[in-house]
Amino acid sequence: MFKFFKSDFFNFEFLRVLAVAPFYGAETGECLESRTKITDGDPESWYRAWTLQAERAVKIAEEASKHGDRVEASWAFIRAANYYRSSEFFLHCDAQDPRILDAIQKSSNVFERGVRLLDGELYTFDIPFEDNISLPARLFLPPAHKRVTDKLPILVQNGGFDSTQEELYFYGPAGGLPRGYAVLTYDGPGQGISLRRDKTRMVPDWERVTAKVLDYLESKLAAKHNIDMDRIAVMGASLGGYLVLRAAGDPRVKAAISIDGCYDLFDVTKSRMPNWFIGGWLSGWLSDGFFNFVVNRLTASNFQLRWEFGHSMWLYGVDNPADVMRQMQRFTLRLEDGKEYLDKLKCATLVTGAADTFYFVPDINAERIYEKLGHLDSGKKELWVGKGVHEGGLQAKTASTALSHQKIFAFLDTQFGIIRPSTS
Repeated sequence: MFKFFKSDFFNFEFLRVLAVAPFYGAETGECLESRTKITDGDPESWYRAWTLQAERAVKIAEEASKHGDRVEASWAFIRAANYYRSSEFFLHCDAQDPRILDAIQKSSNVFERGVRLLDGELYTFDIPFEDNISLPARLFLPPAHKRVTDKLPILVQNGGFDSTQEELYFYGPAGGLPRGYAVLTYDGPGQGISLRRDKTRMVPDWERVTAKVLDYLESKLAAKHNIDMDRIAVMGASLGGYLVLRAAGDPRVKAAISIDGCYDLFDVTKSRMPNWFIGGWLSGWLSDGFFNFVVNRLTASNFQLRWEFGHSMWLYGVDNPADVMRQMQRFTLRLEDGKEYLDKLKCATLVTGAADTFYFVPDINAERIYEKLGHLDSGKKELWVGKGVHEGGLQAKTASTALSHQKIFAFLDTQFGIIRPSTS
């Protein structure tokens, strides 16, 4: 695979921006220009380059708006949102950096300006959760000429470890709206602006979160917007692929899409560490102090590791690597009594894996998850392991967005009994 950066981490995040160009998320020339301004492994040059492109795209959008050019204005605003999102990504080693919240607020603002210029309808609202916390959410409705059913089937989409609600657009609404699906996106605890502004923390039992989202959908939105409560799908990618499997235990969910998720987050983390080190810490032979000392020494010379632990401490609300590891042990589909959470799933489920990922390798994640769904009929479950960047081989199906759309909505159409006329 061609690489824009020698660093796999920077290369992946660059592809993450560039890959959504077909869905208004980037302009190829702007991305290539940004590449010339970025030093591999340098978060400050990354921040400056993408901030510059975001500001430039906003100016283009404003100029297009003055001339009544809705098409260019919407595209420019939406890609500016993606550039702002990406700009702050590598700053997470210091969660107190004020540029983080500033960038995401700008991303949210220009995103909504752009989407409101597209066909279809957008509604924004806050969903009550717990402890006086509300979760920011958006409902996207397809334009009338794209609807293929009387009542609208709906995809409820959650984020993952490091995504924002604005980025979810390229993977859910951008594929669902042209196919006649309504899509509800939200930032859950520990995600997007909910993490940055409201200081919420990630929770492993995501069914608590989804229950509140579905309650709100059922009581406030379904009748008003003619949404079919018998055709609810849920979707998430990467860590969101784990979260969505927790969500799928809700009997109101009729289909689940788990994109490159994990079965047990701690198993994944252990597999990336020397056995003597992680085993010694787990047994108590190595103290927290020693564990933290070693990790901190390693992160001093490894930016990816420093970012991963920095973001994790922020996400979980802890202040040292050992406590990060303890938090990760809570994110599992294996129950304390030895039973499987996946036994609760009765809905149709599409499970995907990525053969070329450097995170959730398929054999201990996607393939294990699929195996644990043995109680589902063969027609209600499907496994897709992408191989190669062009066929969904990268984590979260990065750089194969259109293919992902095709497979996701073909699966949902089948499960929901939606028949489309052939175009051949």
